[in-house]
Amino acid sequence: MDFQLDEDQMLLRELASDVAGRTGDEYWQEIDEHDRFPKEFWDSLVKHDLLGIAVPEEYGGSGRSLLDMAVAVEALSEGGAGMEGGSLFVSGPVFGGCLLTRHGSKAQQEALLPGLVSGDLWAGAFTEPDAGSNITMTRTQARRSGDSYLISGQKVFISQMLNARRIVVMARTSPYDAAHRTRGISLLLGDLPSPAVEARPFRKMGNHFMDTSAVYFTEYEVPADGLIGDEGNAWSPLYDVLNPERIILAATAVGTGNLAIKKAVAYARERQVWGRPIGAHQGIQFPLAQSRIELSAARLAVYEAAWLYDMGRDCGVQAAMAKYAAAHASLAAADAAIQTLGGAGYISESGIERHWRNLRLNRIGPVTDEMTLNYVAQHDLGLPRSY
Repeated sequence: MDFQLDEDQMLLRELASDVAGRTGDEYWQEIDEHDRFPKEFWDSLVKHDLLGIAVPEEYGGSGRSLLDMAVAVEALSEGGAGMEGGSLFVSGPVFGGCLLTRHGSKAQQEALLPGLVSGDLWAGAFTEPDAGSNITMTRTQARRSGDSYLISGQKVFISQMLNARRIVVMARTSPYDAAHRTRGISLLLGDLPSPAVEARPFRKMGNHFMDTSAVYFTEYEVPADGLIGDEGNAWSPLYDVLNPERIILAATAVGTGNLAIKKAVAYARERQVWGRPIGAHQGIQFPLAQSRIELSAARLAVYEAAWLYDMGRDCGVQAAMAKYAAAHASLAAADAAIQTLGGAGYISESGIERHWRNLRLNRIGPVTDEMTLNYVAQHDLGLPRSY
């Protein structure tokens, strides 16, 4: 087992860190205060070919792996971009790139992957108000009409709707069958904006760099060739999106947690009380050291899950563990950083309170702590299904 990053991965880390370092806390604070998409940063990701890390070379990408993407995302987040910078990789490289690379037709890959590399933003419409984590209860309907599907229904907590050019919609193409709960669900690719799609953004605690909306589809037309894989058999393609989503968000959280630790360490070295730097006291050192240990362990879980995905092996349990470990370790790190800075950490100018708000989402999305523990208990420990 080799824990050494290869030369290309080291260069990728350096590039990502450099790109992140070109925007400071003032930039991200302005994004946060005005609830706007960080287009300048997105354009920088495009300029430096970072969105195409895991896209095959024939479509303009670098042809590398999900692990390479995780390495870059972690460095990007730790380099100053935080959850804002790393989370953007879900909106294209994951929702579009992972899905099409593994399950798209040749025609879909040729038509859509080059645009993804050059900056097309993607949204994923999976969650529904009544279904929640039980996606077998999806009610959104996709009715075949000639050479198209007409989609009608409602989704909730869908991000990037105001700026996305492509959308992946999970919908029922045949009625619910209690004996075969996972059948009859399909994934369909459509274009945005559309008069048949209405997005109503929520006000929320954090992650103001992306809109999050309730979305309503009214006879939204998607060409039949927008179907991913086989009709009514979305389960495998879906998890080749959901697992990378968890892995990339976990890598982002690890990087953001380490960014918070860096800020706290710098402050603890400089801030003096009664003639000594506060970093000389164990009461300051121990929480930061503990967070570093937990983040390092979470990183290993992320890398393992990404490696398994790249090998084509089942990574569901490892992705769930990585997401859970990273969510808790990073939030604890941000909290320890706020405590280290005291009042200075609580005000917006520090940037740390923003990181805490953004990191808090990871304990409830894209899947809650409780559902993650249910999944691990059943699929790793072999305990009876509890829900």
